[in-house]
Amino acid sequence: MKNHLPRFGPTLRQFRQSKELSQEELAALLDISPSYISRMESDLKKPSLEMIFRLAGALKVKPHELIKAMEN
Repeated sequence: MKNHLPRFGPTLRQFRQSKELSQEELAALLDISPSYISRMESDLKKPSLEMIFRLAGALKVKPHELIKAMEN
C-alpha cells in the first residue's frame, strides 16, 4: 500500500526561500544543523510537531500555514 501523505519538504523549502533564508541561516535560527534542514526538505526526515512549531516561529508564520500549504 502506497503512502499518499502530502510531502512536507517542498513546502518547507518554499517558505524558507520566500523568506530569503539559506538552509544555514534557518538552521542557525533553530540551533540545529543545516543537514537536518536539508533532510527535511528532501523528505528524508519528517519533522515532529514540536519542530513544525519551531519552524513556523523561525519563518514567522503560523504552524497551520505550513500544514495547510502541504495540501496545495
